[in-house]
Amino acid sequence: MEQQENRYTVSAMRDLLKNLESIFEMVRLVDPTEVAVLRLEVNGTISKEPFACYQAWSRNVRCRNCSGMRGLLGERPSVKFECRRDDLFYIVSRPLILKLSQGELQVVLEIANQADSSVIGREENCSMSRQLDEIQEKVYRDPLTHTFNRRYLNEFGFLYHNMDQLCRRLGFIMLDLRQFKLVNDTKGHLAGDQVLMEVARVLQSRVRSQDSIIRMGGDEFLVVLTNCSEEVVSRKTKELGEALLPVAAADFGYSYTEFFRQEKSFLQEMLEIADRRMYMAKRQAKCLQHT
Repeated sequence: MEQQENRYTVSAMRDLLKNLESIFEMVRLVDPTEVAVLRLEVNGTISKEPFACYQAWSRNVRCRNCSGMRGLLGERPSVKFECRRDDLFYIVSRPLILKLSQGELQVVLEIANQADSSVIGREENCSMSRQLDEIQEKVYRDPLTHTFNRRYLNEFGFLYHNMDQLCRRLGFIMLDLRQFKLVNDTKGHLAGDQVLMEVARVLQSRVRSQDSIIRMGGDEFLVVLTNCSEEVVSRKTKELGEALLPVAAADFGYSYTEFFRQEKSFLQEMLEIADRRMYMAKRQAKCLQHT
């Protein structure tokens, strides 16, 4: 992401808001000096709209303010919120700096979500930041392996994972375990789960913090390598295969680009290339077994 020390360009902030809006019920950027909601335009400019506060919400919203600044809740432009009197919402606000052509603007990012008794509000004194972490864990993590899940992939979370800049050079490494069904059939599903967890542990130990391990489903995983060359991706593919051998044999295939576009069609194309190469490797392995 194009940010440094909580400083964001308009483009980077638009990307951040887009990702947050897929998780939370209300996300907005506020100018605290004018008590206005900011709209970020595609051309890099901003416009401001006044708040339209609901008195009914003020009685039901419980504000947990991480920044020490008062949370402001109202109507986001183009979105109508219908709230019952017994609804309970939590807000977190954080001060950020927006980098504009004419200088820097201090803003507040506000996030609100309806309270979920299974996640939020279990402990009255629990910090909001921890509650948000719990929500994100449920949204983006596979509960068995604790790797990322398909939603994280589909929402392009890997582009911003522990990164200071938006990533364009990407390598996708697809892998599928060999004869995993046999493990489940002969040793049971608990044994199969242990294999999957150990595979995830090995993969995590062999990549950087800025890279991502995604469980695509079943015994299929995707490794996303960021800001690297194709040579690195090819070498890492072989390294992961050797590292996994004590746990389970796997077949690999990869794809690479230096100009990733945040489009579903481009993402699908890269996945298909990696998947196709993986199944070519699987067929080659079968041929070797029969020779």
